Amino acid sequence: MDQFYQTLRKIQKKERNNGTLARVEETFYPDIHNYLDSLKQKAMTDPFSNAHGLLKEAQIIATEICERREHKITDAAVVNIHRSYSLFIGEPQFDLIDTTPLNLTPEEEKFYFSIIDTLKNHRENISLEKLSEDTEVKPKKEVISKQTNTLDTKIQSKTKLENDDRLNRLDEISKAKPIVEKRETIEKQIAKSKVSIEENPNAHDGYNEFIDLESKKIAKDSELVKMIVFDDVGAIVGVDEKIYGPFRPQDIVIIPKINAKIFVKNRKGRLVKV
Repeated sequence: MDQFYQTLRKIQKKERNNGTLARVEETFYPDIHNYLDSLKQKAMTDPFSNAHGLLKEAQIIATEICERREHKITDAAVVNIHRSYSLFIGEPQFDLIDTTPLNLTPEEEKFYFSIIDTLKNHRENISLEKLSEDTEVKPKKEVISKQTNTLDTKIQSKTKLENDDRLNRLDEISKAKPIVEKRETIEKQIAKSKVSIEENPNAHDGYNEFIDLESKKIAKDSELVKMIVFDDVGAIVGVDEKIYGPFRPQDIVIIPKINAKIFVKNRKGRLVKV
């Protein structure tokens, strides 16, 4: 096995056994990436080499080292904030005690101070000073509430006046007298008219004003037609109130048209053309 792999195994062992960070080079993380890339290239070039197995083991070891170091850095930042920032005891003070973990790489140092800043901002938001500032803002909210109530009162007064105007208008309408238009009867209008039937060709004579449509319909339905009978049928009363039948098959008879249609509809006969 190569030298860098052995170095990773040693760092892994120290991270497991010690509560502090193991000492590494400042270029530790770039070196890991370069080493893994070289193993990938070697595995692609020579598929039968041990580079595949070595690559997997190196990835597992490097991941464990990074995760353990992250936990240690995070714990150190939280403990440092707890010791340095006083909460709910007088005025909050931030006195950063110099307990920065040793053996930090440049990347880990940025990570550590970013956690410190986040925790510091969080504690400032929940400090007594912040809460007291929020309490002072409350009277302003009350003033705004009073102004809102005044505005609501004005709107209600305006609405009431508009409603009163509508009621007065409705009262005037209800008291108004209806306008009645006097119209003459049809008989008087006809009597006053000077246009005669001769002058107006579209006018109708009083005796021929109505047409008896019903009588025309009855006359049409009672029209006699010739029909041949297909089956035995008893005597019937036609629409002309006359008795026809009884009928026998192959009889040729003359009956009203509407009665003949009933025969045809029930397949008891068929019309015969004269």
